[in-house]
Amino acid sequence: MRDLARLPLDGTAFAAKYGPWAVIAGASEGTGSCYAEELAAMGINLVLVSRRKDALDALGDRLKAEHGVDYRSVSQDLTATDAGASLLAATADLDIGLYISNAGADGAGNSFLDTETERSHRLVRMNIGTLIETTHGFGNRFRARGGGGILIMASGAGLGGQPMLAMYAGTKAFEICFAESLWGELGDADIDVIAIAAPLMNTPTLQRATEGMGFDLSIAYDPADVTHNALVSLFAGKPVLIVPDGPGEENLPAVEAARIERAAAFKQWAKAYTG
Repeated sequence: MRDLARLPLDGTAFAAKYGPWAVIAGASEGTGSCYAEELAAMGINLVLVSRRKDALDALGDRLKAEHGVDYRSVSQDLTATDAGASLLAATADLDIGLYISNAGADGAGNSFLDTETERSHRLVRMNIGTLIETTHGFGNRFRARGGGGILIMASGAGLGGQPMLAMYAGTKAFEICFAESLWGELGDADIDVIAIAAPLMNTPTLQRATEGMGFDLSIAYDPADVTHNALVSLFAGKPVLIVPDGPGEENLPAVEAARIERAAAFKQWAKAYTG
């Protein structure tokens, strides 16, 4: 796998800011389980969300035994029209300090015209509709409690259009712009918001999608390295993290810097405009 240097993180300070409970939407495997592993090691209790309750319970039981944290598993199809409301209701009694939107994968090689539109609508419901509902609900709870964090696991595909990934790239572009906008809007309420423009990672989803194709998994990143740096970047107050990957990746550090500068400038503009 590709090397990615891990940035330093004070787990005690992170848990104090974003605990005692975190919600991970899309937690059963891959990057979701990586987030769960690291948060549990910090002593943060977990709400684990996905369709596969058996996988969530197995993960939660193990992390509870290893780290002494509590967990709640929520079986939820995040493409359902009521998914956001259901997730908010399932956590209404908990003091949530961190919401991680980690669902939304879609395999490559999907021609838009050759794909049933219902599949596209499901992706929109998961990556946009459910995200809107949950971010609105948790965001208001964070404002009432005096702070919190929202981490949106987007994709480098959201930085520009990609053939055979039209719907995925489009919904991930929404996620990135949405997070950058909320970063400027909610920061004064001590609510940190970040979008992660994630790279190709060696996850079970990628392994299943490329099985038998001779795909070279060594070009992919370790998902645990990516999720660690995502948590560091949230805590550092960044609006976006772009992990270099793909054609033109040598330009992406400059793209990230420019997007952060732009987000900060618009934050100041909004203050003047609304003042």
